[in-house]
Amino acid sequence: MSLLAAVLFYFGWASTDAETRALGLHDSIFRLSTSDYLLRSVEPLFLPALLLVGALLAGIGLQRWVTKSPGRAGTAVRRMRWGWLLPAALAPFYRLYPALFELIIPLVAIPGLLATAYAFTRTPPDAASDAAQRRLRLQIWALSLVLCLLSLFWAVSSYAGIVGRGRAEEAARAVNTSAFPSVVVFSEKDLMIRGDGSCYQYVKGKDSAYAFRYTGLRLFYVSGDRVYLVAWKWRPSKGTLWVVRENDSVRVEYVSGPLGRQPEC
Repeated sequence: MSLLAAVLFYFGWASTDAETRALGLHDSIFRLSTSDYLLRSVEPLFLPALLLVGALLAGIGLQRWVTKSPGRAGTAVRRMRWGWLLPAALAPFYRLYPALFELIIPLVAIPGLLATAYAFTRTPPDAASDAAQRRLRLQIWALSLVLCLLSLFWAVSSYAGIVGRGRAEEAARAVNTSAFPSVVVFSEKDLMIRGDGSCYQYVKGKDSAYAFRYTGLRLFYVSGDRVYLVAWKWRPSKGTLWVVRENDSVRVEYVSGPLGRQPEC
């Protein structure tokens, strides 16, 4: 469970870091908590989890099929000794598509290393050298598991980068859709929210508690009492992220419906 929690947290942080960097920001701006990172990692890992379960079931079926025949098992074990060559064979193709092979190489390395360790430790040790053989087996498995763990975090980091950059591209496309709720901000003082399609108005009502009204804004993120806003013309390559704190002097309204998607200005 500790390893699973560590992988989930690392994936949540790595994907958020890749997403914010693609947007020209940094994840520390949003002051995310541990639970935020864990929650952000759940949905993207559904597909890898299903693929992992499918691979394990296929491996179990293959193992049962191989062990039914002694000759077949011997051939399989001899071939498994060369499993470590699989990631090495893919390395020359890395430059063709780095983003893809950064994910494929560690994913191939994990089963390849495990297969190699299994093949080299499968033969029963001789009675005369039992202690030495056991130490050798433990060393092989320890080294293999360490390399597999490093490959796992490498694969998680690569997949998180793909997910994060995909989220950033989706955010850039969806800023003026229902994915980004429309926001109206009222404030006692001028918050200096200008540009990217945003606009401000003086509130003329004498009994109003607020003097300024800001429209043309979209909700980017909420963290505690901090509301992160962008304007409807915002783009990652050129745009401003505003951070507003909700308090007695600032009120934030969230507008739903098709009218909320209008430029409002």
